[in-house]
Amino acid sequence: MTNRINKNGYVLYEDDNIAVIATGFKNASTNVKTGAMVQVYIILRHESPMDGVKSGNDVAICGDCVHRAKYTDGVMVPGSRRCYLNLGKGSRSVHACYARGGYRKLTPAEIAQIFFDLLVRFGAYGDPAMMPVWLVELIASVARGRTGYTHQWETAAWLQPYVMASCDSAADAARAVAAGWRYFRVAGYGDTVKSANEISCPASAEAGKKTTCDRCRLCDGTTVADRRKSIVIQDHSIIARSNPLIQISL
Repeated sequence: MTNRINKNGYVLYEDDNIAVIATGFKNASTNVKTGAMVQVYIILRHESPMDGVKSGNDVAICGDCVHRAKYTDGVMVPGSRRCYLNLGKGSRSVHACYARGGYRKLTPAEIAQIFFDLLVRFGAYGDPAMMPVWLVELIASVARGRTGYTHQWETAAWLQPYVMASCDSAADAARAVAAGWRYFRVAGYGDTVKSANEISCPASAEAGKKTTCDRCRLCDGTTVADRRKSIVIQDHSIIARSNPLIQISL
């Protein structure tokens, strides 16, 4: 009995630990913030996203992201994970489809063809720094536009033309700028303070959801002599909040 092949997504890369999968080719993403962008997931091959978080093996796809769960004696500290991503949704279903052999693996030539003139979101789950350099460069070279973020910006300078440095404080942002990056900074919930070189994410709730990522595309990395401002957004993790949202004007 053969597995039913999912025509909405494909495997782009595999090694012993991770797989890179893209979805949204047949059915557009329903993510209301990003809009209709192809979503690129970096997943563990042999563990579901939730199991990977529990075991700590998600380090292979998330690196040293500060929003990963914390562990004591190898045991996850309950409530310590601050990532905005809901593991019960997209990443879970992508892994389940992959685990049952539901995605066909593309060759590099097929990748170049299928991504031509599309809009791409690097890292719908996982950090794009965990992707092979050749794969990011290939997709970016043929796609019409992209967005993406990396917490590995201090060690993955090669990503600078393609994604934003993901920062969690003003000190992080200052270091990123000194290293030549534009950045995407997460501010505390209700924090309306912005520096002169920052604007609120136009697709955020606090900015009134003026647009979507597929239309905006400001988060596409840093060009030579780039004068565009960096982006700031209030914490939108799944952790419960008690304070009312404070609107930010652009």
